[in-house]
Amino acid sequence: MKKFQFSALILAVFVAFFAVSCAGSKGEAEKTIDSYVELLKAKNFAKAWEMLDQESQEVVGQKKFIEDAQNISGNAMFLKNKPIKINEAGDKAIMETEYTGQKVAFNKLPEAKITYYANKNEGKWQIRLQERIDQIREEQKRDAIEIPIDPELIETAKLYKDKIEVKDLRNGEVDFGNGLSQYMMDATVKNNTDKPLSYIGVLVKFMDDAEKKVLFEKTFFVIYTRQIEEIYPIKPGEERNIIIPGYDAGDIDGNWTGKLQWEVNAVKVATPAELIRIEDLKLPKKK
Repeated sequence: MKKFQFSALILAVFVAFFAVSCAGSKGEAEKTIDSYVELLKAKNFAKAWEMLDQESQEVVGQKKFIEDAQNISGNAMFLKNKPIKINEAGDKAIMETEYTGQKVAFNKLPEAKITYYANKNEGKWQIRLQERIDQIREEQKRDAIEIPIDPELIETAKLYKDKIEVKDLRNGEVDFGNGLSQYMMDATVKNNTDKPLSYIGVLVKFMDDAEKKVLFEKTFFVIYTRQIEEIYPIKPGEERNIIIPGYDAGDIDGNWTGKLQWEVNAVKVATPAELIRIEDLKLPKKK
């Protein structure tokens, strides 16, 4: 009988310890998410950025993070947090939200949903941009399929590259004015051909200071048709200023000091289907 009582006591202590441990994890995770949200409300995006885990920072990047952070900040007064959920291991937490007041109708829009995620890494709770990471991973897979640098694009470039101007190409750090920055590349592209072009790829070479050795090279698509986003082919005679993600000097193998060389190496002439504009479809307006 005493043995049974002793075993029951051990079990009760274990259950109580587990319950306290789970409650502690929930409390820590909730406190982390609450602190993150308060920083977003205060538009202290630099401090909020520091609360992200490493993969969120590397995959999402500061530009996209700021866009999302500004969206949350602008809707914060209408958001109500639901009870936090935590996994059995006590190292992953999710907190969903719902819209209230004037924006309660937003709850019917799946794309408007805001959910916070937190992971415990080496004993420390950090914010994880899980949905944005998943979205970017899917886009990367899709983009890799949609723009292969195949022989046809290379051969077309040989026909038209002398009539395609790519000038003032620069790579440098852009300061967003709130303590965050990202390396971007910009250029001016002009189509001097008699054809609309849906894709223009530019082979950019990152050179050493003497401009003799190529430290790194990559093809950047400076014209990239995305009709659903209302990004259309560049017309004959049209000049367009573009901005695309660039490279930090630290990402280049060697002592890169900013010297660049470039040439057009991939071109696609737009098809009739690629010339269709969204407004031309006369789609019914959303109610």
